[in-house]
Amino acid sequence: MSAMERTTYRRLVAGGLVVSAFAMLVAVLNSDVTRVLIDKARVSMGSATRDQSATQAASNQPASVNTPSREDIVSAYRTALQSQAPAARTGNEAAAPSKTLDAETLAALMKRAKSLLALGDIAAARLLLERAADAEDASAAFLLAQTYDPAVLGVRDTRSITADPVMARDWYRKAASFGSADAQQRLTQLQN
Repeated sequence: MSAMERTTYRRLVAGGLVVSAFAMLVAVLNSDVTRVLIDKARVSMGSATRDQSATQAASNQPASVNTPSREDIVSAYRTALQSQAPAARTGNEAAAPSKTLDAETLAALMKRAKSLLALGDIAAARLLLERAADAEDASAAFLLAQTYDPAVLGVRDTRSITADPVMARDWYRKAASFGSADAQQRLTQLQN
């Protein structure tokens, strides 16, 4: 074997080791994230299984015995989200002071949110629109309401974004309170 072939071989082996180490790191992080999500969902459901998970993690026992299925994880995640949603709708957010954004930041948020909506990335657009709507921007609150409105979303959703008429109505109300005539008109349509 020539010196050049040995160098190439060493680089290939080193590259393979780096890729393997990265893959192992990703696998470990993914399993930890999954466990954290499950633990949070269990806590929100009032379950005492969190203590069992902490004991198991502390003793470094493999979690393969009680590894939840994908359906269990999805169900726990949805339950956690549902248990948080009523708290957000009680009006507690009205007690929090609104965050003011300068015009440049607000324009950048709206531009990015609209481009994400055009790409169909509704979940990411919602995050940006919520930040802008929290600064009492009527157009952001109106667009955010539309991302929850079943009449606007329709049936062409390919990313499992679900409509939420209650959230849509709440955001339409906020947009109307910020001065949006379109939101007021949509609220009238929803009442009919």
